[in-house]
Amino acid sequence: MNSHLKQNKNGETERRHSYDTAINIIGGLKDCSVIFHAFSAFFDRNDSLNLMMGERNEFNLRTQRSKSRIELAVEQNFLSFTSPDHESLLQHFFATRAAATDRELVIFWQMALNNRLFREISQNVFARVYFSGRVSINKDDIIAWLKEFLSQNKNLNLKWSEKTIETLATKYLNLMTKLSLLEGARNKLFKHIRLSAEALVLFLYFARLHQPFENNLLENKFLALCFVSKEDLKDRLKKLSLKGYFNMTFNGTALNIELVHSYKGICDALYNRPQTEI
Repeated sequence: MNSHLKQNKNGETERRHSYDTAINIIGGLKDCSVIFHAFSAFFDRNDSLNLMMGERNEFNLRTQRSKSRIELAVEQNFLSFTSPDHESLLQHFFATRAAATDRELVIFWQMALNNRLFREISQNVFARVYFSGRVSINKDDIIAWLKEFLSQNKNLNLKWSEKTIETLATKYLNLMTKLSLLEGARNKLFKHIRLSAEALVLFLYFARLHQPFENNLLENKFLALCFVSKEDLKDRLKKLSLKGYFNMTFNGTALNIELVHSYKGICDALYNRPQTEI
């Protein structure tokens, strides 16, 4: 299994390269089914990502250079884990028969945990435009944010060309389309994002992985990525807490969440039970 990623004092994942352009590689994949298969291969003792990409060439790549580049990107963005609990959550989730929409959201949250640039574009551009009431988003929204980000963080010494910035914006939107969060070809329209009850519970686990010591969900920086308005969030979570999936308290300012299942056990609790239960 992969080594686990280091975390800083706030529990947030640190990478050797804080910002990278892996979005351009992942956004170029033909569809997200190969990522689902990558998880299956990774957790199967008789299989591996290397076999999947090499002997079977499920990514349909022509050169060894492409295979090596994409294999590294998939490993870093999806098959890396902040802790054994994190790894256990993904392993047991992909062993369930979760709906495709839930699987796509888990892929989204997993990449957001592992890729800082993807997470910050999703928080600062995608989520903000989504909650603004606009019906669409375009690459100019992302390009504008990237240029402002670069101008405000010159100390990072990110030498991204105009072409790189434009490609990042285009590939990001392509990836979000493949994850069924957008639709359309040139004009990218927001799809109505309605988390299932199961996905909303899983989100709490991803949020805790992002900031393990933050019990107040309203203070968790991952919150924007659940696509549930704060007005609806409390009521939806209250109904789920009454079913025993977690404990919740709200005092008017803090929405504190206590996880009661293990990262392995929550997948069984959510998906190996009568479908009418939630």
